[in-house]
Amino acid sequence: MNNERREFIRYQIKPHTIFLYSNYSPVNGWVKDISNGGIAFEYIPIDGCEPKPEIRLILTGDTFPFYLPDIPCKTIYDIKVNKNGRPFKGTGTQRCGVQYEKLDPEIQEKLSDLLRNEAIRSGI
Repeated sequence: MNNERREFIRYQIKPHTIFLYSNYSPVNGWVKDISNGGIAFEYIPIDGCEPKPEIRLILTGDTFPFYLPDIPCKTIYDIKVNKNGRPFKGTGTQRCGVQYEKLDPEIQEKLSDLLRNEAIRSGI
């Protein structure tokens, strides 16, 4: 039996729904999953650049505009993945997992609204 260590339920995101910017860095990419505790996203690495500890989320699509600026977080992992999302040692896409740090109440409320209303497609 595999014990789940995560404190929060992660939710898969429909592809090309939430775009992420890494503040103070040219790194950006599409969110793969999200929770009340953090997110995982994929990006194409740029020489010498890596995600910085603040991110912005932008919801794309016709449903409604969504913007969450300046989410403080820390990187939990940053690995290379192949086109199937599996770790490997070659060059290609990176997958980064970040954990939110202390969120102010307004950002926490917006994040909760996002999880309740728009981005959720299925739980993992």
